[in-house]
Amino acid sequence: MDAETARKSLAHFGQICEGESPLYAMLAARAAESAEAVELAAGASSGQPASNMLFGSVHFLLLSGVQGDLVRYYPSLGGSTEGAAADDIWAAFEAFFRAHSEEIRGLIGARRVQTNEVNRCGVMLPAFCEACAAFGDAPLQLIEVGASAGLALGLDRYRYEYDDGLIVGGASPVVVRTALHGPYKPPRRALPRIADRIGVDIAPGNVLDDDGMRWQEALIWPDQMDRIERHRAAVAVMRETPPTIIAGDGLEIAPRLALEAPESVIPCVFHSHAIYQMKDAWLQEFTERLAAVGAKRDLARVSLEWLRDDAGPRLRLTTWRGGVEKTRLLAEAHHHGRWMRWVEAQNA
Repeated sequence: MDAETARKSLAHFGQICEGESPLYAMLAARAAESAEAVELAAGASSGQPASNMLFGSVHFLLLSGVQGDLVRYYPSLGGSTEGAAADDIWAAFEAFFRAHSEEIRGLIGARRVQTNEVNRCGVMLPAFCEACAAFGDAPLQLIEVGASAGLALGLDRYRYEYDDGLIVGGASPVVVRTALHGPYKPPRRALPRIADRIGVDIAPGNVLDDDGMRWQEALIWPDQMDRIERHRAAVAVMRETPPTIIAGDGLEIAPRLALEAPESVIPCVFHSHAIYQMKDAWLQEFTERLAAVGAKRDLARVSLEWLRDDAGPRLRLTTWRGGVEKTRLLAEAHHHGRWMRWVEAQNA
């Protein structure tokens, strides 16, 4: 990756973090002006966000026990930025990446951004309910593309609390909280019937792998403890019955799995902040292959993605019933699932 692309990634990341992660908003803005930080971030592989790779690598080393003054500013490690000067925090960050530049280079070059943001399940839940309803409440076979460690595959094991007072699911260590914006509400919010679940990922995660789960946690912003605690709880829940994740390209595997699913279930291919990293040709072929499956059998697709032509994350549901394809834009959403705005007024 060239330096200018890395610099823009850092600057943009800082803008995204404003109002949500004061620590990263400040650090990213300064990193974008640091030739050393930009050079490190530019080591990210093609298609990988340089900013996430740099900050994730630093956070990973800290979570792994590497010491430095930076620890005292990271809430995820018991630190705090309260009363701290921005210059002091940046100086600690700069000293850390200088002292551990080789380890950081190794992580940036070898790892991938694979987030399992469990709170997005609160946005997707109504879409799965709509998918069930479209096929007479038939059970779903979940097929997640870009599943990473498969935490989203456990969506029926979590408790959901919406700010209109509706609670979905029983007691669970994992509590997903989603605010509803706008005049409309999702017409259906309940735990869907799930017959089976399977994930696909180029580089699968494993909930039983401590190192891999530490890397996922490192990608969470360190001053957002609610997200970190929810991730830890979801990992613990999914370790009780680890999901099956197949290594490979979802373009090839997901349509095949959907076609081979039992006739008694509705295969539901879904993806969340995963395929935005793919090139246009991949996206088009993936859609065409799913349509080919939908011409042969009933099928559903749930997409929660921030694609290039969208102003923000969008929740869409596509169904193929009796060979007839129908795509619905259901909602706009926060990128971490903190809120959703239902836009399909006719279902309100």
